[in-house]
Amino acid sequence: MRVLVGLPTFNNGAFGYTIRRTLGALADQSYRDFRVLVVYKPSSGDETLDVVDEFSDKLDIEVRIQGDGFVEEAMNEIFKAAVDYDITLTTDDDAIPAKTWIQEHIQFHKNHEKIGIAQGIVSPQIRNFPSLYILMRFLGHLIGFYKPLIKELYGYRIIVNDMGLLVCTNCKLGIEKHDYIHTFNIAGVNMSFKSGSLIAGFVLPRYTRRGFGYESLLALHFIRQGLHSAMFNGGFVEHLERESLSRPKSKVSEFMREIERTLFPYGVYYYGFKINMRRLKLYERLAKLYGKLSRATIWRAYAIGLNLAIEAIENDYEPREVRRRLLEIEQEAKVKYGQGSRDYDH
Repeated sequence: MRVLVGLPTFNNGAFGYTIRRTLGALADQSYRDFRVLVVYKPSSGDETLDVVDEFSDKLDIEVRIQGDGFVEEAMNEIFKAAVDYDITLTTDDDAIPAKTWIQEHIQFHKNHEKIGIAQGIVSPQIRNFPSLYILMRFLGHLIGFYKPLIKELYGYRIIVNDMGLLVCTNCKLGIEKHDYIHTFNIAGVNMSFKSGSLIAGFVLPRYTRRGFGYESLLALHFIRQGLHSAMFNGGFVEHLERESLSRPKSKVSEFMREIERTLFPYGVYYYGFKINMRRLKLYERLAKLYGKLSRATIWRAYAIGLNLAIEAIENDYEPREVRRRLLEIEQEAKVKYGQGSRDYDH
């Protein structure tokens, strides 16, 4: 069994080199036969590679330097390397995997041949469905919000709907009483996937900065091959409490995260899935209307993201054009909201 652990890192020194604890946990794994691939994007004054060197005699580590780009470029390096392995796991430079983390992921894939991508338990749990989706509990059935993108997603706890948005269809269904549940809400901090020929040719479109939803695009890749996506009751990872891509502290980062959340339909479209544009446009109008009524910044972000997704799909934008527009919006947001706290986005 050839096993790879992918670990992207950027500016870790700003947080006291939490990657040291991550690598320490990997060095203490019960399953020993694996390689660690650190994808490192240099930043001024950062000494992350010195920390990595501390583990050169404890772990089989390869470092690849990321010259430019953001999260998607880092993950593409991991996907490219994964072709030479049977199972690939990923985590973050602020995460502490349990001693049996790798062993439990491997065993899960051995036990479930029809599951292509899986997530283990993450603590604390990341809240991924804010007021935008809570409102849809009341309006969703009227506008077809819960219709799956493809029939294979029926029965999933969280799906991609036919507008290209992630939707919680059964939020009361938890993992506590189950060995696993089908879901599209996979987190890269505790992810594994069957590799080799199954991952060959998969490349993320480089259209975001924070990489929101890249795991779900990977799940769609496996769905096309007749495999499922799941969360299982094991493979525990502690996600340290600090500023990160999924848990930003600054107003600008929070604002841009929500824009990327609703830009996801473009990623689904880019992979060749048909988006229900009539519903997506209706939803965008509802978000814009509710934003005006509530005067909430988060709803303004939803409307901007949906509008950009619609524009990009209708004009068949290349990913680089979408990212350019996204970065322009971010510069405008920095002027409007300022940098109230440090922005450490990759």
